[in-house]
Amino acid sequence: MLDPQPRWSLTLDVFARFSLSRAAVIAACFACTPAIAQNGQGPGVGIGEGNSAPTETPWPIVLGMRAAALERSWPIIDQVVLVPDARTYLDELSRWSEKARWPILIEDDVYAPLFVRGFKPSRVIRRASVGAMPEVQSDREKLIATSAAEAINDGAVDVIAACGARGFAPPMVILANANDPAWTAAAALSAGRGAPIHWTSDDFGRVNDKMNAATFARLANELEKAADRTGLPWQGLGDAIDAFAICREIAWKCDPDLPEALRVNIPSGPFPTAPGQPVATLNTLGRHRDGMWWSVGSGIVGSEVRSAYVAMASLFAPRQSAWLFHTYDAGQGWNDYDTAGAAAPLESQGMVVQSWGRDQSNLDGWRRILMGGFGSDVLFVNSHGIATQFGLAAGGTATARDVPVFDRPPMVHFLHSFSLEFPASDECIGGAFLDAGAYAYFGSVYEPLLMAFIPPTLLAQRADAMIPFAIAARQFEGPLARPWRTMSYGDPLALLASTKKIGVKRVAPSEDTAASLRDEAVVMLKEWKESKDPAKFAEAIKALELAGEDERVRQAWKIGSGTGGATESARAGASYALGALFRARDLDGFAVAYAMTAKPSRIARQMLWQLATPRLATLADPRLVALLARDPRGPDPSVDLLMLKATGVRLLGAEGWSAAMERLARETKNETMRGKIESLR
Repeated sequence: MLDPQPRWSLTLDVFARFSLSRAAVIAACFACTPAIAQNGQGPGVGIGEGNSAPTETPWPIVLGMRAAALERSWPIIDQVVLVPDARTYLDELSRWSEKARWPILIEDDVYAPLFVRGFKPSRVIRRASVGAMPEVQSDREKLIATSAAEAINDGAVDVIAACGARGFAPPMVILANANDPAWTAAAALSAGRGAPIHWTSDDFGRVNDKMNAATFARLANELEKAADRTGLPWQGLGDAIDAFAICREIAWKCDPDLPEALRVNIPSGPFPTAPGQPVATLNTLGRHRDGMWWSVGSGIVGSEVRSAYVAMASLFAPRQSAWLFHTYDAGQGWNDYDTAGAAAPLESQGMVVQSWGRDQSNLDGWRRILMGGFGSDVLFVNSHGIATQFGLAAGGTATARDVPVFDRPPMVHFLHSFSLEFPASDECIGGAFLDAGAYAYFGSVYEPLLMAFIPPTLLAQRADAMIPFAIAARQFEGPLARPWRTMSYGDPLALLASTKKIGVKRVAPSEDTAASLRDEAVVMLKEWKESKDPAKFAEAIKALELAGEDERVRQAWKIGSGTGGATESARAGASYALGALFRARDLDGFAVAYAMTAKPSRIARQMLWQLATPRLATLADPRLVALLARDPRGPDPSVDLLMLKATGVRLLGAEGWSAAMERLARETKNETMRGKIESLR
């Protein structure tokens, strides 16, 4: 059994207060009003002054209020700027000033339009390239750091000095590698949170790996060096540095050399502990040798495009709606984790909340909701299973193919075992959520046991008290407060709080000559009508998709996908129409555009199957079945094909289905997968 009490004491009783008196915690929030909230000058903890808040105010609330105060003091220009490359991204970042900031995305076909749909700016504009990044690593480091400092305070070249000029102390440190693509997140969070970057190019493994004790010790030492080099108080919670972000690839599992008193010991039961089993690296970092925290943190990995998106969503994405899914059977212990309890605290912030209970959260119900995408800023799901499967109510088992396509940037709390065990794998549930655009995610790298997670009601109450999401979701008391298996992804200071609650202000863009994407699209559509140039049509519909103009995309597609001379134009623009057709749940229209798309992307294939799967029993068009049979998802196509077989035989006939499988098998290079496909003939 689990030890009933930890064998080392936590001096903090901060989270115990939530269960005793939520009102007392809220009162503490109002008692902790940082200076920046009062006069716009700085968020309350001056450099070298330590924690100026009342001692009875819990440190996580102080930290969250510091983050909120900076956000509140820094107006946001109501625009999104799309840049073509990383060097231009930094140049645009350096243009932030004390008076205003705005989201910057590296243009792509997935994360940029996803962000725009959630942010809903008054305009989206593009910038031309200013050149390439420096090739020499030290020059890259200098450019990134000085760009972030300039963003905080005009003319500054050092982040800590820039924060001092603005009247606040950095709340966190960042560990990054200028040659790792996640540096784009480091740059944005350094600028947006006032966090100095500590550079290290040492090898700490890949995200799917498990690092050994020696490697973990090196990494922990680098993090402590990062904090110590700030010259600010950092060794306890409630001082200047209370958070960290690791914006680079490291192994997310580790097997550190922990003293026996810090190890979780489960000698029997269904999930006994054993030597070599991992704990989460990001749960184990930020602690002193006795296990006490000095800082709580998260990690960010991915391409330059995705990492920039993650940071920008953390800083700017609104949190106005939440979807809650409860799949557990009733019973002692399980009832405490009902997601419905999170509704009231979230609604008190002004969020629009939808909740699905056990009766609705079965596999069929989940897949019906998948059609058209998930439309929430916050997602809570309680589930069970393994890295590649998550259980739903009534015995339903979902896979990475059932991870939602989102129509806006989401924060995700996924109460599930192993969801981040192998995040770089296409079949890993947590990895699929990150690929789908989750910019904040809380999950586990191994079996953590139910009580390692905070019940959704308590999590929402903590968030309502302005505690950052990554900290609100953490277990800080009891045996599972030791180094364990849960972890957070994203910005550790991201708040699960509505725009209204934080008090963020948007201001209108300046009157300049920059043309919005909407205006560019109108011009290109006019030119296309005159010339019927397919490239013009493709650029126009792409611009509308990037600008989040779904209705105009569908209107343009309807015109461009007509008959005669418009066919080539339709083929050129088809891939850019898919998202808008998917979100309208237009299966027939989507199938037409998908069939015209030369090389459908992974997300396009996901949209096709998520639109079609709940309708398989009633499909009547054999062409659609043939399209599905041609393009199954994932490394194991037999999963989709088995689900499709009955419909395929019904509409194509036994011979037609067999021919489709034979054709797909010939095109499949993997011998094992080819055998699975042939078995379905």
